[in-house]
Amino acid sequence: MIAEMRSSTVSDEIVRQIEVEYGLNDPLPLRYLHWAGRALSGDLGESLRTGQPVAEALIERAPPTVTLIIGGGLFALVMGAGLAFLGALVPGSIFDRIIHVLSLVGASAPKFFVAALLIYTFGVAFRLLPTYGFGGPLSWILPCISIGIIPGSILSRVARVALAEEMSRQYVVTAISKGLSRRRILMHDAVPNALPVTINAFAMHFAFMVQAALVIEPIFAWPGIAAYFVEAVRFRDYQVLQSCLLVFCIFFILVNLSVDLISVTLDPKQRQKGLA
Repeated sequence: MIAEMRSSTVSDEIVRQIEVEYGLNDPLPLRYLHWAGRALSGDLGESLRTGQPVAEALIERAPPTVTLIIGGGLFALVMGAGLAFLGALVPGSIFDRIIHVLSLVGASAPKFFVAALLIYTFGVAFRLLPTYGFGGPLSWILPCISIGIIPGSILSRVARVALAEEMSRQYVVTAISKGLSRRRILMHDAVPNALPVTINAFAMHFAFMVQAALVIEPIFAWPGIAAYFVEAVRFRDYQVLQSCLLVFCIFFILVNLSVDLISVTLDPKQRQKGLA
């Protein structure tokens, strides 16, 4: 940063003043400890570009990002679980094969391509949904689908395989011999047993939605934390960069911790290991 400031229009005195102000002359471990101490108290510094406190800017930009990740996560969960259940209900049928192909296509499509296709289809061609800005619920639909369709497609394959494995077990054969319908067995036996695997897969992709938001928010002009991070990269705003990375890391850790707790609650085997 200091090297960038050295020019014919910036004097050495101003450079030294900035070095003292930001503690750039201190050893690196000491600088990190100072930053961590301020961060724990809620002081994330000020933006080098705008002078606005970073913590204040993050709070202002949190609603769009939270809306995008939660909405995309719900769409991915409903899409993935729904397609997996429908495919397991009629295994080997044409419908099951169509779901398989669509899931593979959805999982392989780049995020920016999915977003551009949705914008053109529903915003330009049919003019059904807004494609710009963070407004009412209608403006949330396309971004949430764009960020959720890839993890939803992957989740549908993971859940479908888990359900197929459960439906091949001996207890299913016994239930079928007793005259129980496939739908009942799926709902009451296979789905609960497949939940831990499905939730772990969902959590992994849900945590990485922050990465997807870096692409989706600028495309739809959402003023969220991810877009704020992209702006900081463009203008080399280091205070904003490290603060956004801190937020992303905390989110990733909290999601994984929550999933571990949920998995222990749902899986009796893990509960027994914990008690042992």
